[in-house]
Amino acid sequence: MEIAHGFSKPTTPLKVCARPGCEAPVKKATAKYCSIRCCAIDPSRQERLRRQARRAPIVPLAHQLSIMFQVHSDIEASLDGRTFGREDIPAGLQRLRAG
Repeated sequence: MEIAHGFSKPTTPLKVCARPGCEAPVKKATAKYCSIRCCAIDPSRQERLRRQARRAPIVPLAHQLSIMFQVHSDIEASLDGRTFGREDIPAGLQRLRAG
């Protein structure tokens, strides 16, 4: 135990990098590898990612999303027809909008 500024804080021993053959200490308590390079070249991680990629079906984006839009030939007239009578614009000001 270390005491810093009156608070006791337990110290944990440094973890060692998870990549086989690398004995470097890990910089953060939640990290698994000592560096990005070790993470990228870890053979067990690469094999796990390969297995996951084989398991997941590949679906082209065009088949995943189906978005259909219907556009009215005169969109402004269409919107005016749908919003007529709503109180977005008070009835007394309707004549000002037309001008």
